[in-house]
Amino acid sequence: MMVSPTEDSHFLIVLQIDHSRVAGLLAAHWGNNEFAPPKPFASMVLAAQEHDNGWWDWEVKPTLNPQGYPLDYINSAKFLRGIWLGFYRHGIERVTEIDPYAGYVVSMHGEGLLTQGLGLLPYMPDYLEDSAAQKFIREQKAFRSELVERLRQREEYRELVSEENLWINFKLMEVYDQFAQFLCNRYPFNSTQRKNGPTPTLSNTPVPVKPDRPDVSMTVEVRDEKNAVVKPYPFDTDPLTVSFPARLLPQRSYTHDDFLDHFYKAERITITYTLHAPQ
Repeated sequence: MMVSPTEDSHFLIVLQIDHSRVAGLLAAHWGNNEFAPPKPFASMVLAAQEHDNGWWDWEVKPTLNPQGYPLDYINSAKFLRGIWLGFYRHGIERVTEIDPYAGYVVSMHGEGLLTQGLGLLPYMPDYLEDSAAQKFIREQKAFRSELVERLRQREEYRELVSEENLWINFKLMEVYDQFAQFLCNRYPFNSTQRKNGPTPTLSNTPVPVKPDRPDVSMTVEVRDEKNAVVKPYPFDTDPLTVSFPARLLPQRSYTHDDFLDHFYKAERITITYTLHAPQ
């Protein structure tokens, strides 16, 4: 659950499952003359769209942080501990049942959330000293080791399970996630209220371009309350309009029952932002 302060003393709450839909839309439109589309296409779009689907298990009845505030996704693994590991494990299993390649990528992402993005994102928390996290990481490595053998037996995946291809797709997954976080973390688009999360350079996440081309850095230049310019521009349509649902709650501490009362009754809004190529 993304919990961001607004300029009018509210919390903007965007569910992780809705943030994932934004990531899926970005993946679906990724690719143009400069950027290669994700491959395998459907598997990568599904991975992006469902990478946080495990959060549903908790978000149907969310809890508060120790200070009585809605629990933001950053540092959630610390506050939720075993609960987070359990629902993320469940989410990986659920995606794998639908599409094993997507499940492999989501498993990498799940491990990355505990290991600073497998080293790509040093600004993220590192849980390597936590014994439960260590167990989860061992499980996921063993899970992927078995899963990759299954993928090699399927013709549609056989050429896409090299370490190089899997690493490229993991990096793409992190770009989609960071980009979707950036979009869902602010309201209006040019708000500066939130102080953590991805930066306008997507926390310097390396962005794959095409085979045999070096990764690039990407910048999202917010121009006003609804529009931003993306440099370089990776999408197949210009502009790209992104919409997602959110809730507005009074910005204060709560008791658990009081919070659920406000959470379920909260004003629903639809936020729409538009991404443009440089002119």
